[in-house]
Amino acid sequence: EENFAFYFVNGTAPEHKRYGVTPKGRGYRWNEFDPRFDLAQHGNEVNRFGWVVEIDPYDPQATPVKRTALGRFAHEGAQLSLTADGRVVLCSADDARFEYIYKFVSRDRYDARNRAANRDLLDHGILFVAHFKDDGSGEWRELTYGKGALTPARGFRDQADVLIRTRSAADAVGATPMDR
Repeated sequence: EENFAFYFVNGTAPEHKRYGVTPKGRGYRWNEFDPRFDLAQHGNEVNRFGWVVEIDPYDPQATPVKRTALGRFAHEGAQLSLTADGRVVLCSADDARFEYIYKFVSRDRYDARNRAANRDLLDHGILFVAHFKDDGSGEWRELTYGKGALTPARGFRDQADVLIRTRSAADAVGATPMDR
């Protein structure tokens, strides 16, 4: 659900604001029925939202799986393809004005003959964000802790922090905002 920020009130921390949570909320009033939507009481609750959850359509008994390696933002779509060497690529845009386009490349390769071997492909790999140049060309900038601006000096504690604060990580590496 890309509109998760609208469910919360009392978003006064910089990261709350970065995800579009406002002090008064957006009129949903969920906090009146469940206190977890009041960030003054549960400041980290919003961090449980904004993740991709994969559902296996071929196995109705399978437990849905949260894919944290894909980052936390207002995911809009998820387009899959394979690299020439068989790794999975997932592209997704952040569904908010002046946000970014992301790409995840799996560490491991897809095996068409072994469905079980493919179950965790979206758990291990590298998340990138797009940077476009004035001449129309572009590059993918890696969102890996310890690389470039994603360091303790810039406020990032570890890879989990980079993934929880994906928008801020993209800001830090100079991603290009998209005017939807």
